[in-house]
Amino acid sequence: MQACFIRALEAMGSVGSAAKAVGMNRASAYRLRERSGAESFAAAWDRAVSMGRMRQYDYAMDRALNGVTIVRVLKGGAVDISAGPDMALVRAALRDEAAPPPRAKATKATE
Repeated sequence: MQACFIRALEAMGSVGSAAKAVGMNRASAYRLRERSGAESFAAAWDRAVSMGRMRQYDYAMDRALNGVTIVRVLKGGAVDISAGPDMALVRAALRDEAAPPPRAKATKATE
């Protein structure tokens, strides 16, 4: 269960989403982290959160720079297809004073 949670956390970057994905709730995940002897689990958790957040940042930047495709059905049934960079994401990234999250080294999660 712990290894599955860590993998989900690496993919999602969100404790609540990762817990739900493996059939836990957020509170039980935190209780598991706080158990005596769970130091390696807590360390794997911290690495996984960092990796997950970086993955989400990379995904947002890819959408911002490489674009998205938008399909709209207009009145009368006409279809409008547009593609291009998501300039709202580009502007948000440029005005954000905080640096992107540091890249975490890929490591095998401990059980």
